[in-house]
Amino acid sequence: MNIFIRSVFLSVCLIVLIGGNAGLLQAIQFDEEYLYNRDANVPPFQKSREFFDMPDRKGFFEVTMVSDSVGPLTFRIVRVRGEVENIQVQRRSYSVGSHMFQTRFDNASGQDDLIVEVSNSNPAILAKVSVFVVELPDR
Repeated sequence: MNIFIRSVFLSVCLIVLIGGNAGLLQAIQFDEEYLYNRDANVPPFQKSREFFDMPDRKGFFEVTMVSDSVGPLTFRIVRVRGEVENIQVQRRSYSVGSHMFQTRFDNASGQDDLIVEVSNSNPAILAKVSVFVVELPDR
C-alpha cells in the first residue's frame, strides 16, 4: 500500500512539473495514431484471416503480431486493392512460445486495405495471437 501511495504521489508531481496537461495531451495524440488491436484464436491446422478496412487512409503503418503459443506459426501480410490480393510478407516462426512478427505496411496512395493471416501448424494446441496496427507519424 505504501508503494502505491508513493507512486501516485510521484505521478501527480511529475504531471505538475511537466506543465499540467502537457502529458495528457501527448497521451491523447498517441491514441489518435493507434488504429486496431485484435485477438485471434487459431485452431490446430487452421488459419485465421483478419481484414482491416482502411477507407482512403493514406499513411504508413506498423503491423505487429505476438503470441505465446507453441509453434510453428506462419504470419502473412496481404495487400488488397479492389478484389486483388497480393502477399507482401510471409514469415514462419518455429519458437516454443514468444513469437513476434513485425513489419511495415505502406499505404501512400490510400487505396489499399490490409489482411493479416496467421496459420497454426501445431496439430494439438490452439494458438492465441494478438494483432496490433499502429499508424506511424509522417516521414
